[in-house]
Amino acid sequence: RWNIETSYYEQKTFWSFCNYMVRSCKGIEMLVNLINISYCAMKILPYQNEHFSQYRTKSVQEFRFELSQGIRSQIFFTIFVKNIETHIKSNAMIKALKQLACQRVYHL
Repeated sequence: RWNIETSYYEQKTFWSFCNYMVRSCKGIEMLVNLINISYCAMKILPYQNEHFSQYRTKSVQEFRFELSQGIRSQIFFTIFVKNIETHIKSNAMIKALKQLACQRVYHL
C-alpha cells in the first residue's frame, strides 16, 4: 500500500498531474500509461545519449526539472531572437543573438 501512496504523491507533485481528471476506466488506464512512458523515458535517456550521462545517478524528478529548465531557456531565446529580428534591422546584432541562441542549444 505504501508504494501506491508514494507513486500517487509523486505523480501529483513532481509530474504535475494534480489537475488531470479522469472518470472512465479507459481514462485511468491512459493516465497510468502516460505516467509510465514518461518515467521510463526519463530513466532511459541518460543511457541512450552521452550528453545526458551526468543524470544517470540523479532522480527522475531532478532530471525532469533540469530538462524542463533547458527547454524553457531555449524557447525564451528563440522567441527573443524572433522578436529582435522583427524590430531591429542591425545584421550584426541579429547575428550575435543567433550565435547566443545556438550556444544555448548546445549546452542543454
